[in-house]
Amino acid sequence: MLAPFVMAKTNLIPNFQAYIMAGVGSQAQETFLKIEKIAKKEISSFTGLTDIFYNETVKSSANTDGFTHNPASFQYKLYNGAALNSLNGSYDNNRSKRSNLNVYDESGFAPEELFVTSLPFITQDSNFKLGGDIDISLEPKQFPNQAIFASSASGTDTYFYKVYKDYAKKMFIGDNRYFVADINAEIVINATFNGKKYPVGLLKQEVIDDAMRKNKEKALREYYNKFSTEGGENQAVKRSVIIRNSEVRLPLLYNNTGNKIALAYDPARSYDNSITMVGEIYWDETVGYKMRICNGVSFVDIAKEKKTPMRTPEQIAHLKQMILDYNGTHSADYENISALLIDSGAGGGGVNIADDFMEDWTDSKGILHKGLIDKKESSDYISKFPNATDKIKLMNPKKYKTEMFDALVEMLGLDLISFTEEYDMKGYLTLFDNEEIEYEDEKKNKNKSVTSKEKIHKLSFDEELALKNIDLAKEEVVNIYRYDNPNGGRRYALSPEKESKMHDDRAYCLAMLAWHLQQLRREKLLNRSNEEYNFQFFYN
Repeated sequence: MLAPFVMAKTNLIPNFQAYIMAGVGSQAQETFLKIEKIAKKEISSFTGLTDIFYNETVKSSANTDGFTHNPASFQYKLYNGAALNSLNGSYDNNRSKRSNLNVYDESGFAPEELFVTSLPFITQDSNFKLGGDIDISLEPKQFPNQAIFASSASGTDTYFYKVYKDYAKKMFIGDNRYFVADINAEIVINATFNGKKYPVGLLKQEVIDDAMRKNKEKALREYYNKFSTEGGENQAVKRSVIIRNSEVRLPLLYNNTGNKIALAYDPARSYDNSITMVGEIYWDETVGYKMRICNGVSFVDIAKEKKTPMRTPEQIAHLKQMILDYNGTHSADYENISALLIDSGAGGGGVNIADDFMEDWTDSKGILHKGLIDKKESSDYISKFPNATDKIKLMNPKKYKTEMFDALVEMLGLDLISFTEEYDMKGYLTLFDNEEIEYEDEKKNKNKSVTSKEKIHKLSFDEELALKNIDLAKEEVVNIYRYDNPNGGRRYALSPEKESKMHDDRAYCLAMLAWHLQQLRREKLLNRSNEEYNFQFFYN
């Protein structure tokens, strides 16, 4: 719906400038590409298209179809002087522009900073003119500048919700400058054409039902436009923080980066989820250690009617294989494993599971590997298993839970942990790679330019599962409350209305990973302080 609207505006109004923006640059680029594909008749479901728009794009030797893909801004220009640009997610660079139309795609999942920096583009009155002795009152009226906010529902603490609520009220009292359309899945499924129900709908009910079973909160937002109610001051992590720290990228199913990997395991056997979340640790030259949440695995026995966790030995076997995958090829035992963090609470039997890791073990290929141990919590067994590597960290909830969630709030607040973008269930991700191309201009001179190439990555079953588990982890995190005790201290738990409706195991694993990242950063800081102190002492 956005694409034909923007195409019509730019094609019919001379010197019209439009911008497409989103929380991440790739989303804005994908919307731009939708317009390009419509113009080139590359969308099979769009029938009866003409060449009118395509023939109006300004072409050149460097730009043979009129659509440029500069990584900084995708653009097309028309012969009437109109233009469309996409803007990337670098908000501070998106200032001091003038626009007739701001299009915000997936605006429910964009940070407030995007709107603060870009809405001033359209503040100048389109009828304003200055210069000479012209009587401005005799000039024809211009189309007013517009802002379009398009998105599925998000949380009630987002800028999009504020706009949705405010504009709806203004529309209800008769202000014709504002219009709000709530188009949910029921409207799409039962769409009509010339008064009759369209024979083939864009959506199928079974797709929606499947989404409701897997992640009800997300499905209600995506298909029924139900905004998620946030927890106010008691909410430990706001949804806006999660959105700000989400990016379009593939999950990591094995280590092909050479970075260190941390795994957080919350075991369960009968009544709860048994979850492992995976974090990739990398070094940022500006802020130091950061983490990407790159996978989530649920050890569920799909053969059981109630889908309860698989037997403990099977969980341990799967976890050992994950450790090998994330250690990477051509690496010594656990060389790229930063830590295996295990919830040692009584319910999941974490201490007993850690005991099974102490012995040397043989993988499915017959290769012998060292055992793993927590030398602090299992110090009595060091002499019995001298070959075991100190890579396990047993995390007792009574001792660590508050500290872990404090770390999660801190690390997310500092933008040190990132997630994959919310998965839209399409079965693929649209990624962009920058590429240098060479071309000849009118004078036969050779020139080079950088263009951003679209790459469609079809997701494997495991990749889709990883993205869904990460989404579930984000959903659990935003439903964790912080409760301050009257006598001092605090505790973290699910919000009261969600305690009986959802689990918190993935959030707990994320908290363990955040705690580990915090410890690495503190260790690095202490080492740097000691080095500076020793140097100062030596110098004096």
